[in-house]
Amino acid sequence: MNNLIQSEWYKLRKDRSFRALILIISASALFWSIFQHIDRTMDGEAPPTGIEMWMSALLGNYIMIIGMCVLAGFFISSEYTTGVMKGIAASGNTRGRIIVAKQLVYALGCIILGLLFPLINGIVATMLSGVGELPDESILLYFVRTVGLLVLFAAGFSSIATLIATFMAEGGKTIAFTMVFFLFIDMFFAVAGRYIPFIETIYSYTVFKLLYDIGTVSPDGSLLLRMILIPIITFVCFGIMNAWVYQRKEIK
Repeated sequence: MNNLIQSEWYKLRKDRSFRALILIISASALFWSIFQHIDRTMDGEAPPTGIEMWMSALLGNYIMIIGMCVLAGFFISSEYTTGVMKGIAASGNTRGRIIVAKQLVYALGCIILGLLFPLINGIVATMLSGVGELPDESILLYFVRTVGLLVLFAAGFSSIATLIATFMAEGGKTIAFTMVFFLFIDMFFAVAGRYIPFIETIYSYTVFKLLYDIGTVSPDGSLLLRMILIPIITFVCFGIMNAWVYQRKEIK
């Protein structure tokens, strides 16, 4: 198992799409933080502090979702079409171990992509305008909690993307479908919830809704518990489904 994880980690580090995503996200974060500083200064407003940029970058974190969708297509689905997955399946390792190693490393890649944009925004803004302050909570506690939650949610979303990539088994289709799915799932729940209240209740207990609450300052105990448990449950449940699908999938 350890060898499989090391092999997948090596492939991820060497993956051109992963490297390109890191560069693109880093450049975007650098540009956005500097642009916000210049724009507010020119308008006569106080430039954003590090904690303000960190909080704004957490809202929805669509950069993480887009990067995750692209990575799913290149790192997971493309290996079906290129024959790499068939070679791994014939290597003597069980399918369960193969997909678990793949999903764990892919989740790590998503975590890295998810942390990049907020971290760079916060660091650059801190260098330009200072850390800032929060009225009801220490910045250190807030930062540690939100980083931990972001890691959990990135892992939770990655398990959903892994299942879709295993079903699609083609890079282009996976990227297109996952982007449409993740970017419009909120709209679906919003529209359906107007007519079926039960769906709105379900939505409030999903990673899709709770992602917007990561940046909440001093969340109550109930909300914090949901933000911890729901992404973990999502990661485990979708991971089990993905392993089940992969074990029964015909690999060509």
